[in-house]
Amino acid sequence: MRTLITKTLRKIRSLGKDTYGLALIEFAYTLPIFVGFGMVGIEFTNVVLAHQKTERIASTLADQVASNQVQPTERQIGDMFEAVELIAKPFAFNPEGNVILTAVIGVYDDDENEVQNKIAWQRCVIEDSFESEIGTQWSSTDDIADGPEVDLPNELDLGQNQMVIVSEVFFPYDEIISEALVSKFLSNNGTFHEVSTFRTRGAAMTNITPVSGVDEHVC
Repeated sequence: MRTLITKTLRKIRSLGKDTYGLALIEFAYTLPIFVGFGMVGIEFTNVVLAHQKTERIASTLADQVASNQVQPTERQIGDMFEAVELIAKPFAFNPEGNVILTAVIGVYDDDENEVQNKIAWQRCVIEDSFESEIGTQWSSTDDIADGPEVDLPNELDLGQNQMVIVSEVFFPYDEIISEALVSKFLSNNGTFHEVSTFRTRGAAMTNITPVSGVDEHVC
């Protein structure tokens, strides 16, 4: 009997010293943590890349329009909008996102005896999508001076006949893992919103030249 007890105690002691399989158990405990950190890293990397793409779309389109030395045509505006999908890759921009191009010019207001910022024209990738924070194109009369005064980013006030092109990009973000991971970094219900403003290089472009067979990209 004593011998049996002695053998049993020896086996118990040997089990306490046996480390076989310990690394596997530790790995099983730490794997979810490493996977979790990896997934969070992937999500935030994707957010940063999507934000950079939004900024690039806004600056590229505003710069392209502002650099024209003559009135842009509806075809040129359409070609620029088609390029948005290429700039946005690997993200899918349409049909969820929208780009709004707004031309704002300084117009002398006789009633107020001052130069005011007025919208000369506005074009959008998608009609009736996100609303511009600058304002909407005046359509009640043919004279843009009759339209309301608008505010530009950074409280920019234009001189008479000075013009800027404002590009607003609305880019809804599709999360990879969880919206909760990035909700604090995204406003507007998970939509990136970037604004870029460029002064026109040449004379003010008060109109978009129509092209036969090309639709107007109305907002």
